[in-house]
Amino acid sequence: MMETKYDYIVNLLFNNWIIAIIVIIAILIMALPQLRDGLKILWPFSREKEFVSEYADEKITFEVKLRSQNFDVVKIHATTHSLGVHAEREWLNKFYPGYENNMQLLDHITTDDGKTFTFDILPIHKGDKNKDIYFDITDFYSGAHVEFTGSTHKYAEQRIRDLYSNKS
Repeated sequence: MMETKYDYIVNLLFNNWIIAIIVIIAILIMALPQLRDGLKILWPFSREKEFVSEYADEKITFEVKLRSQNFDVVKIHATTHSLGVHAEREWLNKFYPGYENNMQLLDHITTDDGKTFTFDILPIHKGDKNKDIYFDITDFYSGAHVEFTGSTHKYAEQRIRDLYSNKS
């Protein structure tokens, strides 16, 4: 009876357990990236889908419109200004723990179709890492005694226009 290459390899691994262990470790190392990617895909299904903040009788939800290296765009669904602003800090503490913020800007961005959205912009930093968080506060902003700054990063402003122009 003639032995095939497959039979030869299997017999070799059974007879030499050290080689078998080395082969198994090599296979595991090669499979780790695929396993990691598979777990990343499955992970969102096993955890809470959205971050919700509750104060007294109000439930505040957040909709992450965009996450990027330089800035995030987050819509806050709240009804009162004070609770909405407090929820901004809670969101920052959850998603960017340890980051510091010592200023706040307000800007109004008008889309190509004429809709105006109000953004509370919080530049955050941790060490040499900097990022701007654009909170869409349109739902609850009503003047709120905050000066209009008119200074947003032009690229971020254009991305926000694009995001809100595509979705009504």
